[in-house]
Amino acid sequence: METIAAGLLAIGLRPGDRVMIAGSNYSQALLCALGASRAGLIFTLANPGFPNAEIFARILNKGEFKAIVCFPVLKIKEYLYNLLLELHPEIKISERGAIKSDLLPTLTHVILAEEDYAHAGCFTLSDVYLKATPDQIQRLPSPNSFDENKIACLQYTQGGSGEPKLVALTHHQILNGARAAVHAFKVKRDHILSCALPIFRIPIFSLCVLAPFLTECRTVFPEPSPLPRNLFQSIQKYQCSTLITNGAALRLLLKVASASKTKLASIQRLMLIGERVPAELLFTIKKQCVNAQIIAVGFLLTEVATIPIMADEQCDFRKNVGKVIAGYEIELEPITDSSLFASGLGELKIRPFQDSKFLGYSPKFDAEAEWIYTGDICRRDFQQNIELVAHKEDLIYDRNGRLVHYWETEKNLIRHELIKGCQLISTAVGEPIVAICVCKNPQSHVHFVRSELLKICHNAKVCVPDLWAFVDDYPRVNCRIQKWKLREMIRKGEIPIF
Repeated sequence: METIAAGLLAIGLRPGDRVMIAGSNYSQALLCALGASRAGLIFTLANPGFPNAEIFARILNKGEFKAIVCFPVLKIKEYLYNLLLELHPEIKISERGAIKSDLLPTLTHVILAEEDYAHAGCFTLSDVYLKATPDQIQRLPSPNSFDENKIACLQYTQGGSGEPKLVALTHHQILNGARAAVHAFKVKRDHILSCALPIFRIPIFSLCVLAPFLTECRTVFPEPSPLPRNLFQSIQKYQCSTLITNGAALRLLLKVASASKTKLASIQRLMLIGERVPAELLFTIKKQCVNAQIIAVGFLLTEVATIPIMADEQCDFRKNVGKVIAGYEIELEPITDSSLFASGLGELKIRPFQDSKFLGYSPKFDAEAEWIYTGDICRRDFQQNIELVAHKEDLIYDRNGRLVHYWETEKNLIRHELIKGCQLISTAVGEPIVAICVCKNPQSHVHFVRSELLKICHNAKVCVPDLWAFVDDYPRVNCRIQKWKLREMIRKGEIPIF
């Protein structure tokens, strides 16, 4: 870690410069993040699978990054380097550490983690390591001199409810967020964690990468892919006691294990992050993870770099995401529709860790806010469990400006045997309500399916959609449906409606 920290400074970066680390679960990716922080740089963890050069440039420019460390993307050779070439072909004749591009005005350093390829204008990770001398390592700033309230990381939100936003996080918030999650999940020294989620999500990084520093436990990353094919072999080889994943990934992985009649006897604890857990998945877990004693779910929030809400088996996983963990506070803020708050619903807001302040979003990071407004519309029961109902940006209002309880319609329709998904949207206040459905059988006659779903709406006395659409699947990010993209697709006429 100290070698790469000294190397980053030796190639011309300075404390306070911003470095994007674009990679999945590679050991060198996490070392780059720790090394950048040790050098006083500000790091950002990013999913390397940018869909095109335009989006890549937008993300780089919004963060004003001076350097990027490029890791492999699946089996595509030099994917990120080729995107950079598309944006700035002159990189081939540029001096290393002195890239100048009109499209990427702040970027000067490109570091390639694919050691098989060396290009003019770019450093390799080996170059960075070799630049560090013992004297330079000795001259690194003392850890005791660090200001814990300075920005350590800039992290993009996942973009589930809108365009990703860049969040500022301090050393204090990241480290104590990790400590709070470790304490809440009761991670102990003798535990061996198996991580099947991407560390480019900062709450996963905090839990899985920092837990060994806090408790002396061990974390195993089966392979760079966040959905590792050899997960079960890895669990058996290292006798992992704790599996950290999400419901969608685990459902797929358990199907593979069931086909091979694999039992995960060493697993005693599971953490399913980011979503509610269906009853059938709980049954499958009990069947194949025969010694699992603790099953927990967690609600990720980039703005606090941790999992501030967790639930154990005493909570109804099918409905709730849990209670706030120690170190954080939550409240439900009344929103404009008073009838909504009267029914126990409000916008979830979270106070940053203890005495810290939320620095806000780019470009200024000067909010100094006491509370973080998540935009999630929630309900809290008498045991203080939180149920996620909707997102503020997805609320639907009729022509008279009254709130439509569309989630009740979604709950009723999704139970029908002909469909596996139903999302209600409206492009603006008073605009028609569109039900966008996914059929279980792609060959289904959509007019017949619609007639069956209309019967359910009338019988259940819930909101009846004005228009209907049928798609193969929904746009998603980390398993979360992006309703805002569905609204855009409807506006552009990309989804046929009737």
